[in-house]
Amino acid sequence: MAIVKAPLKTDPRGKCSRWRVILYNPVTHKHEWHTVTGTKAEAASFERDQKGKVEHHTYVAKSERMTLKAVAEAFLAECKARNRRTSTLLNYNSILEGYVLPAFGHQEVGTLQKKELRAWFAELLASGKSAELVNRIIRVLKTVLFYAVTDLEVLERNIMLRFRQFEAKEGSRRVSRGAFTEAEVRSLLGSARPHERALIGLLCFTGMRPGECYALRWQDLNLTAGAATIARNWDWRGKKFTPPKTEAGIRTVALSGWLVAELEAHQERTGGSAEGLVFATRTGQAMNPSNVRRDIWLKLVKRASVRSFDMYSLRHTFASLGRVAGEEAFNVARAMGHSRSILVDQVYAHSLHSGMASVAERVTARALGIEPKLRVIEGGKSQDVREPLEDQLEDQTKPAATA
Repeated sequence: MAIVKAPLKTDPRGKCSRWRVILYNPVTHKHEWHTVTGTKAEAASFERDQKGKVEHHTYVAKSERMTLKAVAEAFLAECKARNRRTSTLLNYNSILEGYVLPAFGHQEVGTLQKKELRAWFAELLASGKSAELVNRIIRVLKTVLFYAVTDLEVLERNIMLRFRQFEAKEGSRRVSRGAFTEAEVRSLLGSARPHERALIGLLCFTGMRPGECYALRWQDLNLTAGAATIARNWDWRGKKFTPPKTEAGIRTVALSGWLVAELEAHQERTGGSAEGLVFATRTGQAMNPSNVRRDIWLKLVKRASVRSFDMYSLRHTFASLGRVAGEEAFNVARAMGHSRSILVDQVYAHSLHSGMASVAERVTARALGIEPKLRVIEGGKSQDVREPLEDQLEDQTKPAATA
């Protein structure tokens, strides 16, 4: 191995900011030249790293290396071949074409360094880009580099693997999402018009994704058995029906008696055929999520006087209410189409704190031999519907009345 000066024309006299590291590849029996920009110490560090890779047989020959642009193109082609959702492809394209490739597309993927990426992210934030956008860039770049490691095998490790995302500033725009309380659910369903109740009920009481509801056909429902089979999703941007987000998304969910009654009434109103969509436009086409939000959801939230969460929050509500009711995370995850039950508590179950409170009440009541209190949440405040614990204990300690 050897390190040779290769100064840039812009370097001051006597200074050098570019070096050539010459490495002998024992597999191809050829010398390969690598360009390193920086100090001689950095070039020497690079040389030591490559020497270690040669010794451990993890060195990637230069002829097999790819630029970040070539890796990104292969990655997008793979995503299309695997029929990824249109929204996902659009997100990848916009981030790669708009930000990542103009800055690093020409660079060999193996020469990317965490410090230069960190400096670039700092520049984006300083230029006024939001933390949310920068975090999106981080996630996409991490995914592309993971593909370079596992599928293309042109990269030894993913330098973005443990890269921490940036925290959003106060006042920055975020998705308004959470879980509705039991009282809010009752208010939503009470304020929903007859043709809206079946849709809102399915989202809240089955944990379906909105796109899965829009793709549901009458032949997917067995109202006699009280079950719905979820086998596809509506991709509005791509104007096509696709498989569910994951393999676990192909599932059968139970329908409560209330839901069955609402769906039967909805079918009678719409006169839906077996092949027809359960929720469709007047022309029988799949619904536009933007129109549903504008014409149904926002108006319903206003009429019901509940918190302004987005429609996807009904899925979060299902997880939260299920867990608070004592259902196992595994069963909730299976109903929602998740293969990992840990996601239920980490992402969806916003109301577990109230569930923990009810557990504490039951344990206390069992130990003291008193009747447990039941709690409901009204207006964001917890209220007892049975007499306070202190009153129950006082009643038990009163002397018995004499005849």
